[in-house]
Amino acid sequence: MRDPVGLLLVGCGRISGAHLAALAGLERDIRLVGVVDADEAAVERTGAQHGVPAFTDLAAGLALRGVDAVLIASPNGLHAAQAAKALAAGKHVLVEKPLAEAGAQARDLAEMAARSGLVLAAGHTYRHNAAVAKLVDTMPQWGTLRAVEVSSCVFWDGPQAPWWAERKPEDGLILSLFAPHSLDFVQLVMGTDDPLRVQVEAARWQPGWQAEDEAMILLGYPGRRMASVHISYNQRSVFDRKVLHFADGVAEIEDGEVLKWNGEILVAPPEGVLVDPRAMGGRKLGHFFAQQMLEFAAAVRGEENRLPTGYDAARLIDLIDRVKAAARSTCAEAVDPEFTA
Repeated sequence: MRDPVGLLLVGCGRISGAHLAALAGLERDIRLVGVVDADEAAVERTGAQHGVPAFTDLAAGLALRGVDAVLIASPNGLHAAQAAKALAAGKHVLVEKPLAEAGAQARDLAEMAARSGLVLAAGHTYRHNAAVAKLVDTMPQWGTLRAVEVSSCVFWDGPQAPWWAERKPEDGLILSLFAPHSLDFVQLVMGTDDPLRVQVEAARWQPGWQAEDEAMILLGYPGRRMASVHISYNQRSVFDRKVLHFADGVAEIEDGEVLKWNGEILVAPPEGVLVDPRAMGGRKLGHFFAQQMLEFAAAVRGEENRLPTGYDAARLIDLIDRVKAAARSTCAEAVDPEFTA
């Protein structure tokens, strides 16, 4: 019998609820042992709900007996510093995307983890389902990958957390908060190559925040391979589609769950997962988070897993840096500043 991984949750805000719900039923593999948040009311409430100690100080939480690993689900700007403290305390770390706000920070974290022999993983939740796993395992049989198209469009009517409204254009909004999902998928299927060219158009349509809420990204890879990404916070009819053009045909993932090869369905989700995929909240996501937790527990135990870790996870932050820089130089806000939505 093996002991479950003891997990300390850092951050009791909006996204923590999905992670906490995912832990239910996984106690043999990974279990919550404590929670940390600077908001005393929020952390006390979360601790009481789950029957674990609550701390407003990260160092106190890291010193708690039984903590093997840390899940960081705090605002983006805190990720790098909190991950560094957890690694320095000898804990394995899973960071809700993005791993850090800048590539240099992410590489420093990867180096810390490598020196210490610890797991540093990025929480790119949407890669953890049957459709993506089947795609990755099968794509070597489909010939050369030539092009990838990703469209991921949702509707957020204003900030979903107060700190969203505080992000400046140079910090990025959708390029920092939502693009990591799509770019992680592109990186996953493109392998170890980084893009040779990055071109971006970005714009802001809603007044509730300061930075961009829609973007189109074009990436050029070695071997004449291409990728395009369209992301939006302005689409009331939710749209999630990934199309991969291979030498031998076309693979598609619709609504994050249905994998097709040349029109033939290879993977479909269990009944009840896709309730109304074109509506916000019309798709069940709990299994993504649960599988991610199981992958993290496997990584901590040194077992095979599908998590982006270490320097591979840091590569994505370098790419996001390039994407944000391109957006600042060419985006619609820069070339058409007088336009009002």
